[in-house]
Amino acid sequence: MFYIISYLISWVIGIVYYYVMPENGFIHCVLLSHLVFTVGFFGIFNFIGHSLFSEKVANGIGWVSNGFQKEVGYVSLGIGICGIMCFFFKDSFWLATIIPFSTFLFGAAFLHIKEIIKKKNFNPGNTWIIIPDVLMPATLIVLWFMRL
Repeated sequence: MFYIISYLISWVIGIVYYYVMPENGFIHCVLLSHLVFTVGFFGIFNFIGHSLFSEKVANGIGWVSNGFQKEVGYVSLGIGICGIMCFFFKDSFWLATIIPFSTFLFGAAFLHIKEIIKKKNFNPGNTWIIIPDVLMPATLIVLWFMRL
């Protein structure tokens, strides 16, 4: 749920940013807000969850916590830092942030769907997360190509 809220907040921030700085263009403003806020928030929130509250997060997904979960947390932190850095660096850095973020989330969505099909894992942490796992990277990719 937090990821959907951050996704919606990114749209609001992007629209406000566009009205403050219309010379940057709508797509630029919205893409930047999604990179900085959605990707940045995702990375930091995911790091905190998977690293500091790994047992609780794993339980919510229907998985067993292990050391790899903490590694996911650190990878997420790196992606989140890149998202925040998009405020300071542009162009190719944005694309270099979109690629690992999208690969990570599309891959996660695939694994969650696989869990539903093979193991009948309908825990909320395994099912509802599929929406932002697909929506957030798809939005970034579409906005990136619209910006070209």
